[in-house]
Amino acid sequence: MKAVEREFSEVIGGTAVTIPSQSVILSIPESASEALDREVTAVNSGVGSAVSKGDVLLEFNPTLFQQIVEEKQALLDKAKEELTVMTKLHEKNAASGLEVKTAEVAVKTAEVDLGMSQRDLELCVVKSPVDGVIEQMDVAPQMRLGGQTTLAVVHQLDPIYVQMDFPMERCDSLDVGQAAEVALDAFPQDTFTGKVVKISPMVSTKTRVLPVLIEVPNPGNRIRAGISGYARVSRGTSKGMAVPSVAIIKNKQKAMVVRVEDKRAKLQEVKTGSVVQAGYVEVLDGLNSGDEIVVYGQDSVRNDDVLNTQWEEWSGRDDLAASQP
Repeated sequence: MKAVEREFSEVIGGTAVTIPSQSVILSIPESASEALDREVTAVNSGVGSAVSKGDVLLEFNPTLFQQIVEEKQALLDKAKEELTVMTKLHEKNAASGLEVKTAEVAVKTAEVDLGMSQRDLELCVVKSPVDGVIEQMDVAPQMRLGGQTTLAVVHQLDPIYVQMDFPMERCDSLDVGQAAEVALDAFPQDTFTGKVVKISPMVSTKTRVLPVLIEVPNPGNRIRAGISGYARVSRGTSKGMAVPSVAIIKNKQKAMVVRVEDKRAKLQEVKTGSVVQAGYVEVLDGLNSGDEIVVYGQDSVRNDDVLNTQWEEWSGRDDLAASQP
């Protein structure tokens, strides 16, 4: 047969599991205000609830924090008045430049204090920062909570990520943006499509796999995190030289074919690719398009043996010969 150019579409598979595309831990930051804890007044969502970005998840009693904001605003107003007075005195040489500078610092300090107290007041209403599903809600009405307390955990599931164990030996065939198909154990009748969005910089030395993240659309949060399955990444279609896989002779680390030259056998070393499809293997180097190669009995052929290339005449298989490239 002849070496010919063919189109190859490589697909590489690996085990996979679904994970959230984003996980948010909501907590109370360490407060700089005089209020040491907060009283929960309302919890609007529970574990398993779907929430949208901006939805109010829970609320704290704001009374004390409103009072602190008013106090900080009054202190800022006072500091600004003192700065105005000190500036006018300085213009009349009745106050030093240092006194004016001290008044300016007092204004800036009061502005910072007011900003922090306003932030504390805003945190009396806790909103979801993402569209997702609540996995954890650790509060209840009338609870009093201190700083750095975890309130809730929200997972974004649309889109959802599929973490695939990509074979280490095939890293050269992987790029961000490649198309992927995912089959999940929980949905045996469905195939989900997505694309590669992240490739880990490190290979696992124990399992010899490269963690890869595939992004899959998930309207309605149908797919939940933690579902196992199998993913296939498509390399796309490319053209390359190809020969029947049965023509390849393996010799230790080398790959050989028997090439026909002037009706004689010539052992030819070739470099094969990773793609095997429809009985053909990709040849990266060693053959030209149209080169004739032996595909049957080549194991018993020695270099420079005389070959009868008109096999269709003595085999009586003219019909088969006509169909060969």
